[in-house]
Amino acid sequence: MQSKLFQVVLLIIALTGTAPSVLVAAENPGAGGQGSAADDKKYVGEWAGSYSGPNGDTDKLSYTLSKDENGKWRGTVKWVNQNGENKADFKSLEIADGKMKGKIEDPNGEMEVAIEGQFQGDKLEGTFAVSPKGSTEVVEKGSWKAAKSPAAKTGQ
Repeated sequence: MQSKLFQVVLLIIALTGTAPSVLVAAENPGAGGQGSAADDKKYVGEWAGSYSGPNGDTDKLSYTLSKDENGKWRGTVKWVNQNGENKADFKSLEIADGKMKGKIEDPNGEMEVAIEGQFQGDKLEGTFAVSPKGSTEVVEKGSWKAAKSPAAKTGQ
């Protein structure tokens, strides 16, 4: 009898521990697998660095990453090119298991940029691929590197 009661108590503990996370995932499709709160703190903040295009030109790049009240990742990309300073919000952004994957549109809305990266402590490195909006044809590829800004590390 005592062992049966113990099993029931364990089952209740297990269900109450996982049910809220299942409900959150059900309410927020795409939020599942997005990482723990400790992981989130590692990724949230300003990441500044540079990118290199196919012709070897290098210029400034930064990401600002955050998570909204529903647990969904949000972010902004800023970069400099021949047209000056540019800024775009991520149309989609996933961060899980030390990896980042997202998409932005160029300021004119004509091109889509797929961005992928890997977190390594306070460093973030990855690649980008530019395609005409609605197309899978890649017209430009490049790589980028960024580091977490000191203010983001200390939470200021």
